Amino acid sequence: MLKLLIVDDELIIRNGIRGIIDWTQYGYEICGEAEDGPSAVETILKLQPDLVLLDLHLPGFSGLEVVKKTRADSTDNKNIHFLIITGYAEFEYVKEAINLDVDGYIEKPIDENILTERITSIAKKIKMKDPEEHRQMQFREIMEGGYKEEINGPLCFNSEYVQAVFVSVENQPSEEAARQMQILRNFFQKDICHIFPYKEFTVFLFEDMPETAIKRLLEDFCDYLEKNGACCAVTLGSRYREEKVQPGSGIQKTCREAEKLMENIFFYRGKKYLSLDDLRDKKSAGPDWDNDETVKKLCSYIQAVDLKRIRSFFEELEASFFRSGKKPQEIRQECMELMIEVHGELLKKFPALREKPGTGRETLDAIMRQRYLGVIVDTMTESCLQISGSLPLLSADLSFQRIISYVKNNYNEDLSLETLGQLFYYNGAYLGKRFKEFTGKNFHTYLDTLRIDAAKEMLQNTDMKVYEISSAVGYANTDYFYSKFKKYTGKSPMVLRKEE
Repeated sequence: MLKLLIVDDELIIRNGIRGIIDWTQYGYEICGEAEDGPSAVETILKLQPDLVLLDLHLPGFSGLEVVKKTRADSTDNKNIHFLIITGYAEFEYVKEAINLDVDGYIEKPIDENILTERITSIAKKIKMKDPEEHRQMQFREIMEGGYKEEINGPLCFNSEYVQAVFVSVENQPSEEAARQMQILRNFFQKDICHIFPYKEFTVFLFEDMPETAIKRLLEDFCDYLEKNGACCAVTLGSRYREEKVQPGSGIQKTCREAEKLMENIFFYRGKKYLSLDDLRDKKSAGPDWDNDETVKKLCSYIQAVDLKRIRSFFEELEASFFRSGKKPQEIRQECMELMIEVHGELLKKFPALREKPGTGRETLDAIMRQRYLGVIVDTMTESCLQISGSLPLLSADLSFQRIISYVKNNYNEDLSLETLGQLFYYNGAYLGKRFKEFTGKNFHTYLDTLRIDAAKEMLQNTDMKVYEISSAVGYANTDYFYSKFKKYTGKSPMVLRKEE
């Protein structure tokens, strides 16, 4: 859109000009107003409008003085166009306006048809001054859905087929981002394609180049980026035919497709560039995973220092996300929630983890910052491996001390020799034998002792009801808890509480 500034000392006239025509229909947006000569000059210099609709007689100094002062300030301001509006038609004013190279002179009351004719002519004059600038402007109009040939002039693109490449620079400090942007601009020359800035992307638009040639060029381009240390995401829209009855439609289609692909590049870490063909094998709407069970499973692997299962867990999680049909932001949020809950569960059992690296804010920051799901999963995997390696599970008897530590920290779970055997790769019967050798007690006695000791502490230090304590220490059946409690303490839970 071209920027229009309205200058008149009467509010009713300024409002009338705003409503006399649909300015957007003719490619203009009203960027501001002024009501006298000094404020007009100040506003023009500040807003740099493309066209000023200017009353000739203003408080302070005249409209012609506004033109003189504006253009005297800077050579850049000589490109600002002025359309004079006045109720006076004296020849001297007209002659002076012509000498100042204004773009027209309209008498009040304003005729809608004459105004439309003048502003359309001025719009074409502005856009035809610089062919490259005109092309840039037409591209913006096409992408915004506002291109009209009668307003924006004949299409600057004379191709039968068009195909767009979108490039997004990785999140970087501004200086580094500018360096990387220059690297990719240096690769493509204007005689090969047109280059446009669009949103946070750089767009390379190819005209009538075979798709196979573009793909070969992209292979070289991606190698060039890697060689120069530029971290960019690259997508390729499909090849579309330009329709003569709807100029710009092909450009809009290929660009919209390449832009949409940027949302999917999150899932494709290994791709040099992403095209629509790469998505055809991607399934969607896969099953959700149970968050509570997932947290419990991962915590078990971490405590068991089972590095193989930790890695396998995250490989399966990445595959699940890939098939899920979820958007990147949803996945990032779920990854953050998983790490927060796992970290929280482990801190309850291992408070010293709070001081260990890889367990805090840096992991969550990486989840939100990294471009690719694969890198996010790698970050989460590494964090969990670090946590697992730092747990105080190691002693003279390496493997069995880990098992004892696991039981101590998870006595309230549904534990058995079979589940421990699966987790730590032991035969259940052999594990039971080693357990008694190592602790002096059989497994079930050792587990009951941990649970009853925890229950005694809760009876003495909390107001929890007996059935709540029973569940909290791992007994689903309250009657069974009563019998176990009396067996190990010689008293019922209520008697013990009263004695304390």
